[in-house]
Amino acid sequence: MMLQLIEDFKMSLIEDGKSPKTIESYVGDIKAFKEFLTAKGVDFNGTLQRFYVVSYKNFLVESNYEVATINKR
Repeated sequence: MMLQLIEDFKMSLIEDGKSPKTIESYVGDIKAFKEFLTAKGVDFNGTLQRFYVVSYKNFLVESNYEVATINKR
């Protein structure tokens, strides 16, 4: 399900005329979040709890990502 949502999002970015670099960046960010969820044993079923978003942000902070990167992701 998540992979189809990512592909649909990518297609909407293309239709909106976003640049290839922007599309690559946005899709890469979503895939990184998906990998985080998978590593935590979370199977995305269409609904996302705030807890996982906050956990991901905390993970990025603890991993010493730059503030701009954290805010983008």
